[in-house]
Amino acid sequence: MFEVPNDGHRHFITGMTGNGKTVFGLWMLSQRSFDSKPWIILDFKRDTIIERISHLTEIGLDDNIPKRRGLYVLRPDPADTASGAMTEWLYKLWRAENTGLFIDECYSLKRFDTGLQAVLTQGRSKRIPVIALSQKPAWISPFIMSESEFKSVFFLQTPADVERVREWLPPRDDRGQRVDPSTLVPHHSYWYCVHTREFARLGPCPDENAVLNIFDQRRVRRYIF
Repeated sequence: MFEVPNDGHRHFITGMTGNGKTVFGLWMLSQRSFDSKPWIILDFKRDTIIERISHLTEIGLDDNIPKRRGLYVLRPDPADTASGAMTEWLYKLWRAENTGLFIDECYSLKRFDTGLQAVLTQGRSKRIPVIALSQKPAWISPFIMSESEFKSVFFLQTPADVERVREWLPPRDDRGQRVDPSTLVPHHSYWYCVHTREFARLGPCPDENAVLNIFDQRRVRRYIF
């Protein structure tokens, strides 16, 4: 079994809509440490599967970064990015430390957002693991690609997107075949660990209901005294 991300890592996941990226990303999140620290989902797309995660606590931009373990969701408005409010929130997360971050969808943030850059480049020392998803890798911050120790790539078709991710993947797989995201079939992906140079082709992950069941089994209950 190849190495999987832990709380010292950042994981970038990309692929066109409808190819399994979000379910795979949430499957990765379902394995992470939200039962021992807070993890915040930035849900720019108002994704229906995210709405179905059990025991998800909604927070707002003006709220303090949670200190209690569990899963939280922040649903920003596009204007929050344009106004700079998301940048300020990311700095607030940077100051809070010890908090996981799941971003769906990265291109909803400014490409050169300084708050995001701070979180990505200092995530290891600040104990801020990141899972970042995007369907348009050509449009996102270059720090998402450069600072992610793990990269997962689903089907991509636009030449600019294909070339962007190929800059960060091996030129050929373990069978000597050219790595080309435009040849991947739905729900299949490339998996690459930068540190170990482990590269693999993955089949489909568990389906949506199975992933939601994992969250339910690992849910953090809230007790009122």
